[in-house]
Amino acid sequence: MIIIRDMVEQDYERKGYIHFRSWLETYDRLMDSGYLEKHSLERCINIAKKYPENTLVAEYKNEIVVFAAYNKSSDSDVNRGEVYALYVLKDYQKLGIGKALMDECIKRLVTYEYISVWVLHNNIPAIAWYENYGFAKDGKTKSLPVMDNYNLDEIRMSIRTRS
Repeated sequence: MIIIRDMVEQDYERKGYIHFRSWLETYDRLMDSGYLEKHSLERCINIAKKYPENTLVAEYKNEIVVFAAYNKSSDSDVNRGEVYALYVLKDYQKLGIGKALMDECIKRLVTYEYISVWVLHNNIPAIAWYENYGFAKDGKTKSLPVMDNYNLDEIRMSIRTRS
């Protein structure tokens, strides 16, 4: 059984762990190893403590294995919400837990005309997952400088919540 709920203070360390571990599982070979090495468990726990609002966790067999964060989009082009993060530990992928969490994010963002996600341009499995969910590439891209001579190149994918 999957239980989806708002993150509480007692979840910070577990959410931080999922953030840390899923990056290592997902972004190996998709990001510069030097940048990935800067990603630490302590940093991820601190992010959980600093930005607790609008964060959902999913419990599966009494353990938190997925989290998502959502809010109004920082993109100001239209009435847009955004799912800022959706991280699923590798052992719990393909069980429908990520979809259930995305469904809840969409439900909470339904007042926005569009909902978007930003995805690494070379993360083909994630792009395929979002397309299967109903998101489509909308042509927006960004390049985030994160280290000397290294940027994270992302594409935006969007879904319309109403016609």
